Amino acid sequence: MIGAPEQLDIFGYRARRLAEINRVAADAARVAYNFPPSIREERVRFYLAEADRYDALAAQCAPPMAPKGVCRGCG
Repeated sequence: MIGAPEQLDIFGYRARRLAEINRVAADAARVAYNFPPSIREERVRFYLAEADRYDALAAQCAPPMAPKGVCRGCG
């Protein structure tokens, strides 16, 4: 028996979800006033680059219920 796609991703590592988490982290880094402005901008750029990387990975993957042997769980 095959479970729902959400059940196949027990650790929450779906690429689209990770991209969204990195965008939220970038928003938080913008207002992290405990860092100097240059470090804040560096952190924002890093989180946005990670979000772009996860979006690209999600775009390469097949739908979650793909046949066996095909990339699963990236969407």
